[in-house]
Amino acid sequence: MSNWPDWFLEALRQRFYQLELASEQQASCSSEDKNLFTQMDQFKTNQSKDIQHLLSEWEEAIGYQLSQDKQSMYMEGVKDGIRLILPVIQPTNIR
Repeated sequence: MSNWPDWFLEALRQRFYQLELASEQQASCSSEDKNLFTQMDQFKTNQSKDIQHLLSEWEEAIGYQLSQDKQSMYMEGVKDGIRLILPVIQPTNIR
């Protein structure tokens, strides 16, 4: 997507972040998820400070990778949408 203007890419990134934030705010945790988070917190609490730090770094890295994956999927969807709408906006055969 290097041929897109920087302002357009930034607008897409901002829209992605807005949608991701809205998704996170709307996501409801099931009782199984809450239980899993509680167990993970208990596990971390019972570890040494070094292990706690490593686990926190790991969680951050996983979260960052998931965010990158979501952004990539969003950008692919935008490109697909542009490919679909461009022929309608700019038909090759003008009648």
